[in-house]
Amino acid sequence: MPSDLRAPAIDAYGDGGFRISGVRKDGATLILDGAARSWRDAPAHASGLAPHHFADLLKAQAKPDIVVLGAGERLIHPPAAVRQAFREAGIGLEVMDTGSACRAYNLLAGEARRVYAALLPV
Repeated sequence: MPSDLRAPAIDAYGDGGFRISGVRKDGATLILDGAARSWRDAPAHASGLAPHHFADLLKAQAKPDIVVLGAGERLIHPPAAVRQAFREAGIGLEVMDTGSACRAYNLLAGEARRVYAALLPV
């Protein structure tokens, strides 16, 4: 992540949202370009994901090395077209349940890695 963009920390998750750097975010959330924001067009379940759901991440101002996808309460892999879109963009995609994704994101961000997150709520 560029030195002028500090990655926000995920403080907590649950009850349908997240607490990120002390601020509650309800529903699906994206963390990119140093900020957390609502992931408005996210489907209710990871099985409904499509490449267009990741347009903001794939075309982000500062391209990440990796995107951590929190797929909800349990690990559900996104369709092959999603994985292909990330490969074509040269961005790594790590998929895990949302709790694990929050922990992985914080760990990678703490190491000053260029990491973004796409999180479905639990």
